[in-house]
Amino acid sequence: MLHHKKSIAMLIFVTAFSAQAIAMDDHSAHNHATHSHASSTIGNPANASQANKIINVDLLDSMQFEFHSKMNIKEGDIVRFIVTNQGEIDHEFSIGSEKEQKAHLEAMKKMPNMVHHDGNTITLKPKETKELTWKFTKRNTVMFACNIPEHFEAGMHREITIK
Repeated sequence: MLHHKKSIAMLIFVTAFSAQAIAMDDHSAHNHATHSHASSTIGNPANASQANKIINVDLLDSMQFEFHSKMNIKEGDIVRFIVTNQGEIDHEFSIGSEKEQKAHLEAMKKMPNMVHHDGNTITLKPKETKELTWKFTKRNTVMFACNIPEHFEAGMHREITIK
């Protein structure tokens, strides 16, 4: 039994080490840092098949978000955001509280080439479309933001209240 536990521990270590090596290799290949958020104080990632609302969002080089439907989101809603970068430069779409967005902004200033593949933030190249599905778990103020350096400061953020 002890040998079995050691084998499992070794397998976990090797798997974690391999995942880290692959991530580092990916980082070297793309010369970008990656950043991960699993959840937030205002909700968490969800499966797109569970969505009860779909909202299309365009990211614009005028440093604006264009939401194609009313942002009438309630506590418990699962929203599938279909996000398209209509611009000619990279943008991101991030969901979080104001405090979380400010922390993210500071991290982006230190690593401006950070690329996101996580639950609450996606990075989009020009003309690219990606999806992000989010479950809003609390009545709270939510901030949508692009934290690429100078985008947030230029006004690329929007707050809504979850009812």
